[in-house]
Amino acid sequence: METTSSSSTTTTNGSVDGMPAPYGRACTNCARAKCRCIYRTGGADCERCHRLRKECIPSVSVRKRNGKRTHVSRAAQLEAKLEDLVSLLRHQAGPGGTAPSPGEPSVASSTPAPSARSAASVAGDHSPHPVPVAVLPPQLPDCHPAHGKGRPTPVARGTLLGSVFEPQDVGPRSPTPPPVEPPAIPYCTYQPSPFEAADGLVTFRKYMLIFLPFVYLPSNMTEERLRKTYPFLWFSIMTVTSKNADRRLVMSESIKKFIAQKMVMEHEKSLDLLFGLLVIMGWTHYHIKREKPILSLLASLAKSLVFDLGLNKVPSEPYISACLKTAFHPPPREKTMEERRAVLACFLLTSQISHSLKRLDALTWTSHMEESLQFLTQRHEWEGDDLLVAQVKIQLIVEQLNRATSQSIDNAPPSYYLSALHTQLTNVKTQLPSHLQQNDTILSHISYTELAIHEAAVAKPRISPTTTVPDLQRYAAMEACLNAIKDWFDRHFSIPSYVYIGMTFSYWCHMAHCLLSLYRLSVLDDPAWDRRAVRNKLDLLRICDQLKLGFEELSAKRRLDSGPTIEEDGFTKFNMMLRTMKSGWVAELAAIDGVDLSGGGHHSSSVEQYLDAGNANELNLPLFHAEDPEAWMAGLFDMNWDP
Repeated sequence: METTSSSSTTTTNGSVDGMPAPYGRACTNCARAKCRCIYRTGGADCERCHRLRKECIPSVSVRKRNGKRTHVSRAAQLEAKLEDLVSLLRHQAGPGGTAPSPGEPSVASSTPAPSARSAASVAGDHSPHPVPVAVLPPQLPDCHPAHGKGRPTPVARGTLLGSVFEPQDVGPRSPTPPPVEPPAIPYCTYQPSPFEAADGLVTFRKYMLIFLPFVYLPSNMTEERLRKTYPFLWFSIMTVTSKNADRRLVMSESIKKFIAQKMVMEHEKSLDLLFGLLVIMGWTHYHIKREKPILSLLASLAKSLVFDLGLNKVPSEPYISACLKTAFHPPPREKTMEERRAVLACFLLTSQISHSLKRLDALTWTSHMEESLQFLTQRHEWEGDDLLVAQVKIQLIVEQLNRATSQSIDNAPPSYYLSALHTQLTNVKTQLPSHLQQNDTILSHISYTELAIHEAAVAKPRISPTTTVPDLQRYAAMEACLNAIKDWFDRHFSIPSYVYIGMTFSYWCHMAHCLLSLYRLSVLDDPAWDRRAVRNKLDLLRICDQLKLGFEELSAKRRLDSGPTIEEDGFTKFNMMLRTMKSGWVAELAAIDGVDLSGGGHHSSSVEQYLDAGNANELNLPLFHAEDPEAWMAGLFDMNWDP
């Protein structure tokens, strides 16, 4: 039908006479021939169809332009998608991968639609040929497991739960496999035998917990029970107590991968993971293999677990929770004894690592941790709780010293502050329980803290470099440092060498610090300081010989227990490091004493006695080899090895 106006004629397809048809409005013949469709004036057909004497059939638009779209709710869209997903699962679960039954929804129909009728009506309005629409199965009431007087609860089959529980619409299904639980211990090619596991637990309880009592393992705690309760802690204990160095390093690599998977990939947080990290941090010298230490990373992971578990403080609600009117944290509960020990041990280790490596900050001490310390003091379950409390109190003094040193301008706290810290240390020592009065672990810790306090006093700048009046306070601090070093080594040499296996990494850091401090006091060039008197009171080379003897005894015993290994044991590495350090110190002490290293003459000093023993061939060893596996020890304590 044509509509005529005064200026032009509009055809039935909406085009003006004599003008080309708009895009998408060409007749079917012109569209098929891909020619321009121009409607002639005064006719109902186009010029090409009129010339070829063909019937001019207008094309039907497949799109509805400027039409109002049918609104589909979000719930209907999600429900349709879930129906498609369920039908796909039915199709895959059917016997032999057969096609779905006619009553099931088509998998290809993923376009959300509120109903089949509305979809058909929309398609019929805009297409001459209706498009087949996927028809959803009739939504009949289904049944849920009975509850309340044995009556089943109807479940709408339009929901996901109702679509899954439809046994009458699907064929026989294959048995569903049980859910695979993630492994609770690292995967490792080597697993300790029951005998080795029991022996490792005895070693850990007898020799290691006496230096770091972060967990209470009663006598009825067998290795099977420990593995079920704390599997990662169990595996970490088996690793550090393994006598074979090769197996221990393989287990250490599996621990690193396990930590990355659990904490980084799966975002897991548990007390078991924290316990395992404390074992790795406490005895990390068993995990080092020709690479830089990972203590900074381990300490950061341990602190993050403390934060996530809310062990350091009662978690408070963020400001956004007030806007959303939703609690982000569960209501606070009473901390268990295991959690209190874990957070205190985490502070102890991170503070010791911070003091030794100077690369990270310790776990911040909070009032909640102070409450845990007091709680553990009053309600201790075993003697290890008293030891842990004393260690934490002493380390709090070291942490105050570190904070004051970092905040002072010249890295030297005021004298009155150091005096107050020393008074606190004396009070801790006098308040020790009776069973800790002669404990080597806690007394060596006290001696090391005294050394740290007096070293801060020695580090203070002199009153005047040109004055002839000696700084008596400075020399008194140097003498106190020497006495603290002597007390520390006296305590160390009173411990049998077979107990060395339980000493923590921080203990060996203290030993290295004492050695370096004794070396500095032995070579200090000061007119008022008698270096020979220092060596007469505490000979550096004899100390090295005694330490070397203990390491050799323990290394020989461990080689007999483990057999031949490719990787060297950690105590063998300690012995090599000590030998290298001593060779460098001998040369400098000999130069101070005026001893000719080429030989000849009468030898009387300790350096000369060392040369008389046939050790002159060791003097050609440099302080550190670039390719030496012990080179990591150079940066381990973050100290200046040069004189």
